[in-house]
Amino acid sequence: MNEKAKTNFVKGAAILTAAGMTSRFLGLFYRVIITRLIGAEGVGLYQMAYPIYTILLVVSVSGIPVALARLVSESIALGRWGDAFRIFRVARGLSLSIGGLITFSLFILAKPLISLLQLDPRVYYTVLAISPAILIVSVMASYRGFFQGMQNMVPTAYSQVIEQIVRMITMIGLAYILLPYGIELSAAGATFSAVTGSIAGLSVLLIIFYKQKTALHVNLAQSQVSDERVVDVIRRISSYVIPVTIGALVLPLMSLVDLIFVPQRLLVIGYTVEQATSLYGELTGVALVLVHFPGIITSALQTSLIPSISTAFTLKMTEVIEKRTSTALRYALIVGLPSSAGLYILAKPLCGVIFDVPSAYITLQIVAWGVLFISVQQISAGILQGIGQVNLPARNLLVGASVNAVINYTLTAIPQFGIKGAAFGTVMGFATAAVLNLFSLRKRVHFPVRLVDLFIKPLVSTIVMTLGVHILFRWMLWLGKAILPFGIEPFALLMSVALGAVIFLITMILTGGLTVDDLRALPGMKRLINPLQKLGLFRHRGRSKRNG
Repeated sequence: MNEKAKTNFVKGAAILTAAGMTSRFLGLFYRVIITRLIGAEGVGLYQMAYPIYTILLVVSVSGIPVALARLVSESIALGRWGDAFRIFRVARGLSLSIGGLITFSLFILAKPLISLLQLDPRVYYTVLAISPAILIVSVMASYRGFFQGMQNMVPTAYSQVIEQIVRMITMIGLAYILLPYGIELSAAGATFSAVTGSIAGLSVLLIIFYKQKTALHVNLAQSQVSDERVVDVIRRISSYVIPVTIGALVLPLMSLVDLIFVPQRLLVIGYTVEQATSLYGELTGVALVLVHFPGIITSALQTSLIPSISTAFTLKMTEVIEKRTSTALRYALIVGLPSSAGLYILAKPLCGVIFDVPSAYITLQIVAWGVLFISVQQISAGILQGIGQVNLPARNLLVGASVNAVINYTLTAIPQFGIKGAAFGTVMGFATAAVLNLFSLRKRVHFPVRLVDLFIKPLVSTIVMTLGVHILFRWMLWLGKAILPFGIEPFALLMSVALGAVIFLITMILTGGLTVDDLRALPGMKRLINPLQKLGLFRHRGRSKRNG
């Protein structure tokens, strides 16, 4: 049962990772197209609406999926399907009410809010265009939370991909159609894609929900419903929603603090407004975009972990919680270490080839190490939330954000640091939150710490990968310049990333850091087992006897 439970949460994470990667690449594609279509000015109007939208969306949405995943999985583990469904219906009603109120308020107060924030008045159209999305996404979050509580990640994955596809088509189409009527209307059309995309995503979830309704009614008929009052259900949901929402607000608020601090502190040491804006763009629009890419994997693991850990916690399966915690933290390092090293070693070509901003590589080399801490912070937060400690990750992230703010404010105004001080503050902020989470987790879950499996093997594999990538990239650049008349750097970069992943995978297998059981748990990886076994790469048949 332990091995099956481990496999379930890893498969769920893998499904969400695949969907997240697909959505992220689609997003990158339509960002390139829309930038070429409406230019920097139009994109500026498009982007200005998003800080407002993101903060309000966090208030409306962020806590519901976590609360539902936790409470629904707990009820199902006890065989109380009726309670699980009632919790879902109450949460759906709360989502509808909160989302509707925020959407209506934003629609009515758009002009005074824009005036208060001293934004370009033309942003009014983009704010109006995006406001209905808050209501739709709020309802969609309740359905995703319900399915995640059942440890079924497929509906969430499908809805994410369909949402992004429809969003891409609408964004490009409306921006093109409305462009003759003015750049502000074209930008508003692009922003309205958030509404059409969320409608499509919600439609997918509704179709899947009603297809499964028969099986759901069978479970409901066979289960008893407690006499818990609706107000008590709301209180239970709120006990999770409020701290999770506070924690989720930390990151957008941290971005807002960076927006206020970083450019202003750069001006203090003699940079012009244009230079300060450019450096801030290199940090937030280039370096941090690349840093958050690997987070798709650990974010998916976190989402899958919450109901998985919650089920074990409800059934008082202490050993399962301990083994699952150890496994999840091991995966966090398996993702975080090579991602950090890869971004560091390939910083300059990544910034140059993808964004045509090679000067951002210095900033990227610093924030690259934040990937490791983000991975550990996300995974440990998911475990803490799964065992009911929802306040701790929010508190620890708030402390980390405070550290980030202090370091940013102090170091950015020192000429020897400048924008590098802001990058260092970001890393230290996430490092603080990650370390505090681990201390909090260690006090509550006595999971086995096998330093060799947890850290040494991923570290050795990362070092081997880094050396291999460095040599391969330099060799391919030299070879390309010698025999080809055109630029070889994009091809060399792509091949280095792909071969780096292969080197890391093989080294992990040779050291026993990845086993047959690990590959068997991951969708799409089973087909690799036989070829790798024939090559004699596996030292161990499995890991179940060691850390499940």
